[in-house]
Amino acid sequence: PHAFWCQPKPMWDMPRALAERLHKHKLVVVKGDANYRRLLGDRPWPLDTDFDEVCGYFPTRLLALRALKAEVGLGLSAEAQERAEAADPNWLTNGKFGVVQYSPGQTAGWALGSGDL
Repeated sequence: PHAFWCQPKPMWDMPRALAERLHKHKLVVVKGDANYRRLLGDRPWPLDTDFDEVCGYFPTRLLALRALKAEVGLGLSAEAQERAEAADPNWLTNGKFGVVQYSPGQTAGWALGSGDL
């Protein structure tokens, strides 16, 4: 394991050595609310922002699994938001709704990396 996984830093601040290691894999699965929020830098992006537009920096193909427990998210169309709101006004925070999202990431090369921890 790498110490980065226990840090609160955004995923785009991943150390270059770890990014290079992940880049060698065909797919990385990230699960859980905290890790998903790290993918987004825990920023309040508009919910209909394309997941790949924000998370396309990841060093390889990325699959994110998350139960919605905070008002942070991506890739949710206005129609999906309206359906969820009609079903449950607390849909963004109660953990009853979730997302499975994919990004091809930087399969051709990796451009970010802040250095080693």
